[in-house]
Amino acid sequence: MEQAWNLESDAKASREAVFHAYLMAARAGRMEAMTNAGLHLMYGDGVRKDVKQALRWTRKAARLGDDVAAFNLGLFYAKGQDVRKDRRIAERWYRRAVVLGFPQAKGNLAALLYFGRNREKWKEAVVLCRALARQGDMGALCTVAEAYERGRGVRKNLGKAIQLYKQAAAGGNADAQATLGWMYRKGIGGPRDVLGAIRWYQEAAKQGHANACFGLGRIHAKGDGVPRSKARAARYYRMAADAGHPRAAACLKALGVDRPTPT
Repeated sequence: MEQAWNLESDAKASREAVFHAYLMAARAGRMEAMTNAGLHLMYGDGVRKDVKQALRWTRKAARLGDDVAAFNLGLFYAKGQDVRKDRRIAERWYRRAVVLGFPQAKGNLAALLYFGRNREKWKEAVVLCRALARQGDMGALCTVAEAYERGRGVRKNLGKAIQLYKQAAAGGNADAQATLGWMYRKGIGGPRDVLGAIRWYQEAAKQGHANACFGLGRIHAKGDGVPRSKARAARYYRMAADAGHPRAAACLKALGVDRPTPT
């Protein structure tokens, strides 16, 4: 294992040599080496890609108690990453990773449960997100806010949702900022406030949030509460398109503006 670590830090070492060092250590029973060999095999890093062998080594490490391996298995099955997507298997391995203490596992488990179809598990997801939010995770706090907005795992409460979105937004979460922009613009949970919407959209747009940029484009294109401005609309639509918004390019075309962002 030490040889593999030394090779990892040697810029001149080949990826093949690194993989073989991990493989030798894995065959000798080194748990961390099994995890690393599994990653090399999964991604074809220094060796021909072999998903079956990657899973074999990763499972072996996870069963021996490696938190990274357990998390990786959850990730593989949650995403359907070169394996058949299976939420139940992903959940099992994420839970194992939580028990083993992998830092990101609780958040991934919460997301898996929250976006699933089991209503009882929505409740568990909200509990997990609340715990993460207490540790300063603004993304988790935003999810709790959304749960109150939608009535997912908790009783619907728009006032509570807005309160929590504001906390997450103040903590710099772009999703919360963009959602507040949308809610203010539509008058959801309170009176319509276009200037407030612009303020929150702009905060999220600074972080490249596609929906926030698109929302600003719509406001300026329509002259919604502000003077209509084709130039500002085009600017924000371009930003939205660059961030991957699916409708931004069509809106630019409707404005009679080319898609590419000016240099």
